Amino acid sequence: MLYAVALRMLRDPDAADEAAQRTFVRAYERLRSFRGEATFATWLQRIAMNECHDILRARRRFVRLEDVPEERLPAAERGDPLGNRLRALVGDLPPRQRSVLALRVFGDLPFAEIARAEGISENAAKVSFHHAVRRLQRWLGRSDA
Repeated sequence: MLYAVALRMLRDPDAADEAAQRTFVRAYERLRSFRGEATFATWLQRIAMNECHDILRARRRFVRLEDVPEERLPAAERGDPLGNRLRALVGDLPPRQRSVLALRVFGDLPFAEIARAEGISENAAKVSFHHAVRRLQRWLGRSDA
């Protein structure tokens, strides 16, 4: 699950693998600091998101899905034009909306845990998710958006 979320955030399999590995190293190093205020999975997700943000800050730019060679994408992500378009559009979302969307859809986390992982209120997580979905619908030309 951490790798899948990192891949959605970083859109680079090697960077996602690095983020996932660094997440577990950091979690091990900081295991004593886990207070149990959130679930262990939420705590790991927060560490993973921080690792992804660190990698993105180091790059100072986002990798566009179109820049990733198709052979480096997971098999499930190849050859689906609508899926490819949607993934590209998700990459164009503001960082907070992209994070909340990734944690909700790909991490399958409830809004309460997303809020804790992102350091925002549960309502703010719901609003960010709603805005992300509406924006994607508009960009895809959905009439009900």
